[in-house]
Amino acid sequence: MTNTLRSICLFCMLYFTVLPSYTAAMPNTHIYVIVSLVDNASQGIVPVPAKIGNGDDPRSNLYWGAAYGVKTFLSKADGWRKLGCENNISDTILERCQFAWKDKLTVTADAYRGSRIDQAMLDFMQQAATPPNAENREMVVFIGHDGLMDEQNLPIIERFPKHAGHDKQAVVLACLSDDFFTGHLLDAGAKPVVTTFSFMAPEAYVLEAVARGFANHASEAELRSSAGNAYAKYQRISAKAGKSVFGANSALTMSRQ
Repeated sequence: MTNTLRSICLFCMLYFTVLPSYTAAMPNTHIYVIVSLVDNASQGIVPVPAKIGNGDDPRSNLYWGAAYGVKTFLSKADGWRKLGCENNISDTILERCQFAWKDKLTVTADAYRGSRIDQAMLDFMQQAATPPNAENREMVVFIGHDGLMDEQNLPIIERFPKHAGHDKQAVVLACLSDDFFTGHLLDAGAKPVVTTFSFMAPEAYVLEAVARGFANHASEAELRSSAGNAYAKYQRISAKAGKSVFGANSALTMSRQ
């Protein structure tokens, strides 16, 4: 009995000694990523091979389960670990995965059914309009086809929220997103820090580079530079060409207000 009590006391002492350092190590920096799965059947895109273009199947989808999809790429990238995944969150969200980068950052990524890109964009805008938690650093990211380029999705704009400025950082990795999303993000009170000025492949190496920069408190210019460098590396183009894809600098955003 005495030995048992001593063991319990020792355990309690060790637990409460370790707990503060463990709590301190938990990152307060978080990114929420909404991935609209590419879908040949419902999106206005140049069709991709059928295996990676099925918006109902995240397992091999170009933006989720393929080599440069969010789930696959972050699961294998240096310094990253997959914390866990859950399937069938809803009829719209087919899978949710959580990742961590070192002890600095956590990422929650949701794979949205491709035919529900309208809901994916609306949820992204609602997240962008929600002021960040005062105790945490938060960013919201949209990845996928630029659904605002498709006429059938335009009615969703009427439901985009508006909010006073709160400076939550927002990223849109989709074709020509500066033209189609920046104004709406500003109306939502968010700060669009990485958007695009051209057609592009919204693959996860760009997200990974931006996420690391955000975790390290990079400036907006540094985030865009990191995105451009990653894009150049994987697309095998010049750094200058890669950096020309990304924008949302202060001069441009101020001119839209």
